[in-house]
Amino acid sequence: MNNTADEPRSHSTLSDLTSVIVIVERNDFLRDCLQCCVTSHWPIKSEACASLSELTEIQATPRSTLVVLSLISLSDEQAEAELALLKDLDPCIRTMVLSKTDDFHDALIALRQRANGYISLNAQFEFFIQALRFVGAGGTYFPAQCLLTAQPEPLATPEQVVANGITSRELSVIQAIRQGKSNKVIAYELNMCESTVKVHVRNIMKKLNARNRTDVAIKGADLVTAPSRAEASGRTPFCYDQVEAKHHNAAE
Repeated sequence: MNNTADEPRSHSTLSDLTSVIVIVERNDFLRDCLQCCVTSHWPIKSEACASLSELTEIQATPRSTLVVLSLISLSDEQAEAELALLKDLDPCIRTMVLSKTDDFHDALIALRQRANGYISLNAQFEFFIQALRFVGAGGTYFPAQCLLTAQPEPLATPEQVVANGITSRELSVIQAIRQGKSNKVIAYELNMCESTVKVHVRNIMKKLNARNRTDVAIKGADLVTAPSRAEASGRTPFCYDQVEAKHHNAAE
């Protein structure tokens, strides 16, 4: 039975349930560091690779394997692609995702992709080892800190919708994505939390049926240029406020 806890307890018998731990990290230096640090605190056989796609080359019994998927050196798009590979793993393999931040939406995505645990660099290393043991023993770990970063989904009001269900705020995000800007830069320029930007990006991808940020940039081209084409043709883009004002004046 899986359990969710904020403070996993370490126990000597937990390591008996895991015979191999696999560190997955794209950066060579970080991968070696993680492997050395983990095995120095947890005497266990270890393997390492750059991507989940390389796991097939590692000889291990799935039922006793714990995989640590590090997203530390990955971009948002790369992390999303790597997380999608979790569903392809043998269900018996236990998985822990190591992220850069305690972002609620990132943790939720990881768990939806069948990760058994999620932890960030904000955790103390000893606590990280305890969480690994807990997940390896069959538990599910989700830090309470993630709940504190949860942001409500941005709601679209009638006056914000511009086309295809895309809001004016999402249109600004699309423009920034087309300029190659990262979520952190977009958040700074649009004066919003980075987690909110990620929510906007996910909503945009759903509305445009886009697979990734590149696809968003391509499919969002017409939306970005639509206002300028309307102005060039002498037409005024639809504005809900203007319609409301006309009705109000007519009533008077």
